Amino acid sequence: MDYKKFLLFGDSITEFAFNPEHFAVGSALSNVYSRKLDILQRGYAGFNTRWAIPVLKNIIDQDGEDIVMGTIFFGSNDSVATGPQRVPLPEFVENTKKLIQIMKDANIKPIVVGPGLLNRDIWEVIKKDDIEKGWIRSNEAFKEYNHALKKLTYEVKVPYINLQECFLKVSRANNEEWQSYTIDGLHFSGAGYKIYFDQLMKVIDTFYPEYSPSTLKTNLPNWRDIQEDGSNIF
Repeated sequence: MDYKKFLLFGDSITEFAFNPEHFAVGSALSNVYSRKLDILQRGYAGFNTRWAIPVLKNIIDQDGEDIVMGTIFFGSNDSVATGPQRVPLPEFVENTKKLIQIMKDANIKPIVVGPGLLNRDIWEVIKKDDIEKGWIRSNEAFKEYNHALKKLTYEVKVPYINLQECFLKVSRANNEEWQSYTIDGLHFSGAGYKIYFDQLMKVIDTFYPEYSPSTLKTNLPNWRDIQEDGSNIF
């Protein structure tokens, strides 16, 4: 059986993609791609695009031949005001461009994802020690990094998901508070991950329809079609 892979590559929001406590984008993807694609989760809490470059190269060295699609989901750490995670905007853009090219060179279809929304009222209480060091995040910075990603992805012709805009759009449409889309002010709740999942499905259907769950062939026949002796399984 030939199972190709869908790589989820990013920071903590990707690392927590299979959290069983709520709707999880990783589990949802595993469900819709059951017997079609394997979901390869490679999320690294706290990582930025600078550190992501050698990591992505290593992932591709190990699994690249089987990966057909991949997300690139960074920015929440890069855009911090100061501290070891910060990556200035021009370098962030250049790093993301390199990540895209690394995927393209490996014949992987990239999907770039930008930061969602930050509820500072909660986050800065939880992360008081970080705030005292000046490691401050803001929606203004997220918006700036999102805007740069939108411009870059347009130039290099790859799909982009601006989760900040998506969160605001869904909250207005459903008449609900966008703050409910996070569990701690930054990381996504089940509702936040559901928005992310829905956007991923739309992007894949639009830009990479050959890898849409409805298009891909299911591995192995339905059990009702199998001969009793199993002679026609393959």
